[in-house]
Amino acid sequence: MLLLLTWTGIAGLLAGSLYVALQLAGLPYAPECPTCRGVTCAPVRLSRMDRVLAACGGADARLCTRCGWQGRMRWRLAAVRARRK
Repeated sequence: MLLLLTWTGIAGLLAGSLYVALQLAGLPYAPECPTCRGVTCAPVRLSRMDRVLAACGGADARLCTRCGWQGRMRWRLAAVRARRK
């Protein structure tokens, strides 16, 4: 019984980490706004969850002043961006 509970817990943790990885991979790249292609900035007020996601997952909260888009974005190294173009 304990062995089954352990394997179920491990499977749940693996499924949860896979879900988080897929969610982070689907985020747009900062600092370019996904709707208007303008440069985004950091919002005035950040919640604790925004700070935790920025520190752990690289998902930074961003705001576009041109079109009003608001959401999370992930950062990519400039060298990676330059090689892709």
